[in-house]
Amino acid sequence: MNPIDLNKELREAGKQWNTTVPEIIRRRQDEVYASLAELPMQTETDQKRRSKKVRRIVGAVAAAAFIGVISSAYVSPIMAESLKKIPVIGSIFKLTDDLGLQTAEERGLVAMTDAKVTHEGVTLSIPEVSYDGIRLSMAVKREGEGFAGDIVNADSIMDNKSVRGSINDVEVLINGQSIYDKSYPGKLGLSGKPTSDPNVVMYELFDYSYLTDGKVPIPDQFQLEVRISLDGIEEPFAMKIPVHKNNEQLVISSGETREWGSLRLTLEQVNFTPITTVVRINVEQTDSAKSLRNNILLYEVSDDQGRVLGAIGAMGTFNDNSLKHQRDELLFERFADAPAYITLKPFLPEYQDPSAKSGPFKIDKHGEIVKTYLKDLEITVPVDQTILKKLYGQQ
Repeated sequence: MNPIDLNKELREAGKQWNTTVPEIIRRRQDEVYASLAELPMQTETDQKRRSKKVRRIVGAVAAAAFIGVISSAYVSPIMAESLKKIPVIGSIFKLTDDLGLQTAEERGLVAMTDAKVTHEGVTLSIPEVSYDGIRLSMAVKREGEGFAGDIVNADSIMDNKSVRGSINDVEVLINGQSIYDKSYPGKLGLSGKPTSDPNVVMYELFDYSYLTDGKVPIPDQFQLEVRISLDGIEEPFAMKIPVHKNNEQLVISSGETREWGSLRLTLEQVNFTPITTVVRINVEQTDSAKSLRNNILLYEVSDDQGRVLGAIGAMGTFNDNSLKHQRDELLFERFADAPAYITLKPFLPEYQDPSAKSGPFKIDKHGEIVKTYLKDLEITVPVDQTILKKLYGQQ
């Protein structure tokens, strides 16, 4: 059975399970959703503080601003137990709930490495790395004995507890320079998510070069250095890995504009790689009495059959202090099949307090944001299926 079929069957089986969201998960979801809505409006100081927080909580949730569908940061106990019973042959990336990563090995986009460090009887390794020019994905594996929790322990992170062997900090350097260095060019985002294996976590570095006027912070070839700290282990685990970019991409320039009230949305570009889909957007507030704080726009992307892509990350910036012009870069999984067209569907989230303009979002019984779709802002873009099928290896 191939990974895609397995993933489909598990999803179907999941429909038979209790879909009620546990209160602790619901509460954490609400906190995350609320923070996502505020992400693009922050000052530089706030962004530094958030960067440190993300380094602390990666794996507990996968950060995804401006997007209506959050990637699967929480793996249910039933799902995890089911996956553990199925032997994984080949890439560790198949442990994720991400079609692009699951198929990366089949497309020859996974580099095997021998990066491994042992301290105090605990071994950390980065056995696999993939970089498609948009996101760099790396599997981090833990080996040893006497662990009281998963490699990324969500409960210990949220409650600020120390659990031996769990990750408490991740530092990433490119050609010797930390991505958290104030002088580092461009904008990068680091996120992480658990897998079905409690000893494996997937970290991803996102390249938001569109937001820096074309400056590319990640070169085509570079030396990646990762420094990981574990609770209960004094010395950090430092590993160096040479990385090469895969250059296969399909770029569609759009420029189509839609308006809803005083909001003007322009779809600038859509990029496809064998692993990732990137959507780049400009949003303007044309009313001089308003700013973009007045409306929190989130987005879905679907194919010609109405299938919604899973989100993996996003970032947005304001062009100036007037908060009237915002640029967003949205990262999604790849499509299962090359579509004839894709549709961008902006929506407004509903809040728990109907009169509120910020705070916890209203969540339905399935744990999803309650949405008000803005049909006037929808944009549909045709896709060259022949080229995309070749890119996906479907010819």
